Parts: sequence; structure tokens; C-alpha cells
Amino acid sequence: MRKLSHHRRPARLAEGVAHLQKERMRLEARGIPIHTRTLSVTLLAGEDSRVDVAAYVLDLRKRGFVPVAGDLQGTGIIHHMQIDAAIDPATRTLSQITALMPTVAFEPSVASEGESCRDLVGRVDHLAGTALDGGYARRLGVEIGGPRGCSHVLTLAQLLGPTAAWALDEDRRLDAAPAGRRPGERIFRRDVTVDGYELAGDLYLTLQMNDLHLRAVAADAAAADRFAAQLEVRVAARLTMGEMSLVELEIAERRRDVHTFESAAWRSRPDRAAPLLGASLRSGISALLIRQLGEAADDRPLLDALLMLAPATVQCMASFVDTWTQVPWMRATGSETGGYPDSCYMWRRDGALGRKRFA
Repeated sequence: MRKLSHHRRPARLAEGVAHLQKERMRLEARGIPIHTRTLSVTLLAGEDSRVDVAAYVLDLRKRGFVPVAGDLQGTGIIHHMQIDAAIDPATRTLSQITALMPTVAFEPSVASEGESCRDLVGRVDHLAGTALDGGYARRLGVEIGGPRGCSHVLTLAQLLGPTAAWALDEDRRLDAAPAGRRPGERIFRRDVTVDGYELAGDLYLTLQMNDLHLRAVAADAAAADRFAAQLEVRVAARLTMGEMSLVELEIAERRRDVHTFESAAWRSRPDRAAPLLGASLRSGISALLIRQLGEAADDRPLLDALLMLAPATVQCMASFVDTWTQVPWMRATGSETGGYPDSCYMWRRDGALGRKRFA
């Protein structure tokens, strides 16, 4: 077996190295699995020096059912949204962007009076020309936030922008493509997966994020030659049922490149976890996270990961046994549940579903 070399282009990644297991954060499933949300953003070399982006979010409900919109929504894939975009790397702007919604919670029906989650998907196209800068999140909110779009497409777009900006900066720092890349060659991939569990009446969450930076190589190169760097984040959290308050939180990360692949250790982050204890993921958590981590450029990936917790938590709560009868803010007329007022197009106050729920 050939171990990872310290040269720029390793021949093979080491396998089964014992010390890779040392000092890592133990991330264990605790309780009954109820929901999984996974989000992915991939950057690829495009034509004419552009960077292409392919992203998706997928929600998998693992148990129970939810009474909503005059029907019973069961287990399985309940959301699958995609965003395809192109970035001008010179100006750091979205030159093109569009969204697809293969699986939605609400197809046109009598209860929805013919409305569907897909009705405003075309508004995503209006984001073309948006810069990947400090005003990015605000522009998203104006164009596709709240009743103007789908909250899940919004969440995916919120991850896409800072992920792409970080990936491009790191690609330059790593000097991963000194001679450029072939169209279609991958530059970077980020995956964020949140798993929810019912644990003695509380909600237990695990989050894993994996950033993979790839080096430009020949089309027939060995797999290991493509490796440039990796960043992993692990989060374990326990929340109260009613207010979604954080009562336990553990964060760890590991960063490695071709030189530190075998030696990099997991690093615990109590400095980031402790200030968040007691905070509610129901409201205000995004602003708190940005205040806590927004100025630390090196912690931008951690911020991106933690910002994905609250949207995933809402999905997990719907899969909790009888959540819709136990939590006051989830109840609605006729013993049905649903989203927050104006949280998305389908749950806008003056929409077909909103008029019934919020009357």
C-alpha cells in the first residue's frame, strides 16, 4: 500500500491508517430516526472561463404522517429542489441561475385552489447579475424570500452563494489549477447532511459537512491525484420540543491537505458552541450566528453549516410524533399543521392554504 505522499500530486490516498481515528469527535445516533435533510453544492469548470454550479436540497421523512392541506402527508421524499447557475469568476457575479423542483410538498389541488409550490419558481431567474458579496443574502430575500418563493429553494440559494465564494478563494489559495481546467472538471463539492432523532421527548440533531477541493489533473489521472484539500465539520445538538432551544451542543472540525492528510487531528470548538447554548432555533438564530462568527473569515464554512440547522429543524419537527397536537405554534384550524405565516408562497396569509390556516 502506498501512502499519501508529500508531493503536490499524491499517487494514492492512504487507507486504514489507525491514527486517523484518534481524537475525533464521536458522532452517534441517539434516539429514533425521524428525518434527514441533505444539501449539496458542486462547482465545475464551464465554457469560456465561467464556473458552473449544480446544487440540490432533499428532505427524507422517515416516520409518521402530517395532516396538512386537507390530506395526510406520509413518509419518503417530501422536497427535492435543484439550482443550476453560472458564475463569472472575474466579477464574482451570477451570470445565470435557474431552479427546478422535481418533488414538492403541494401539487395543485382542490385544497390549494390550484396553487402549487412551483408557481413562482421562475423568480429565481431574476437573481442573474447578483454579486457574491455582502449584499447577496439581502438580494435573495427581496427576490425569492417569504411569500415570494419557496423557503427550501431560498435555503439552498443561501448556501450556494457563500459556498461558491469560499470555494473560489480556496482554489486560488491552494493553486489547484495553475494551467486551468477542462470544461466539466470538478473544482469543489460541499455536502451538508442533518439527521434528526426523537430522544426522550427532545429533538437530537447531528450535522456533518464535507468540503472537498479538487486539483486540476489529466482526464485519465488516478483518483488520488485529484485531491487538494478537505474540511469536515461535525455538530451534535439537543433541542427542547416546544421552543427549539439548544440545551446541548458540540462542534468539531478537521482540515487536511496533501501534506497533513495522515496527521490532521479533529479540533473541538467549545469557543463556538458555548455562546449558542440556550438559543432558540425557532427564531433569531441566523442573526446570532452571524454576530458570533460573521467576522471570522476562517470560520465561514462553520457559519454556513450552522445556518443550515434551523431550516432542517423545522422539517424534523413535522416528523416528530404528534408534533402538530403538542406544540401550540404548529397547530391550525381543523387539527392540521403547516408553515409559519408568509414563510413561503404556499403559506402566505392571503393564499388558499394561508386563509384556512391563519384565519
